[in-house]
Amino acid sequence: MKQQFEKALKSYASFLKEVEEISPMNDEETKAKQAIKSYLFLRKANIIMQKGDIERGRQLMNKASEEAEKSENPLMIGRSKLGLGVFLGSTGSFDEAERLLKEALSMFKKGKNYDSLQSVGWCLLNLGGLYGKMEKYNEANESLSQAIGTLKEIENWVGVATAFELRAKANQARGHIKLANEDFRQAIEFYEKQGMKEKADTVRDSIVEKP
Repeated sequence: MKQQFEKALKSYASFLKEVEEISPMNDEETKAKQAIKSYLFLRKANIIMQKGDIERGRQLMNKASEEAEKSENPLMIGRSKLGLGVFLGSTGSFDEAERLLKEALSMFKKGKNYDSLQSVGWCLLNLGGLYGKMEKYNEANESLSQAIGTLKEIENWVGVATAFELRAKANQARGHIKLANEDFRQAIEFYEKQGMKEKADTVRDSIVEKP
C-alpha cells in the first residue's frame, strides 16, 4: 500500500508540474487550469491524509479550495468543500463539517450531468453519516434516504449499498432493530452484486437477531 501511495503522489506531482507549465490564452482556459489544479491538490491531500500527515493534507485541501473558488466551477468548489467537510467530520469538528457539506451539496445541485448527480448522492451520504455521528438520527435517515434515491437513479450501486449500511446503523443506534436489519440486508444484496463478498460478510455480522 505504501508503494502505491508513493507512486500516486509522484504521478500527481508530475501532472501538477505539467499543468503549471500551461500558458492559458484566455479567461476560460485560465479557469480550466485552476479547476484541474484544484482536483490534483485534492487527490494529493486525500493520499497524504491516509498516510497520516494530517497537517500537510489540510494545507493541500486549502490550496484545492482556493483554486476551486478561482475557477468558479461549481463541481470543483463542491468537491473541495466535500473533501474538507469529510476531513473535519473525522476529527470531531462536526458543526463546521456540517456547514461545508451543506455548501457542497448546494454547489453540486447546480449541475445536471452524471458527475453532479453522483456528487449530490455521495454528499448526501456523507452528510447522513455525519448526522449519525452527531446522534441526529432523524436527519441522518432523511439524508441517507435521499442519497439512496439519487444513487439508484444513476445506478451507483456501491454508493447505494453504503447508504443502506449507514442508515441501518442509524436505525440500530436508536433501537429500531427491524428497520436496521432490513437496511443491512439491502446493503448486503448490493455489495454482493458488486462482487464485494468480504464487505457483505462484515455487514452480515451487524444484523441483530431477536431471541
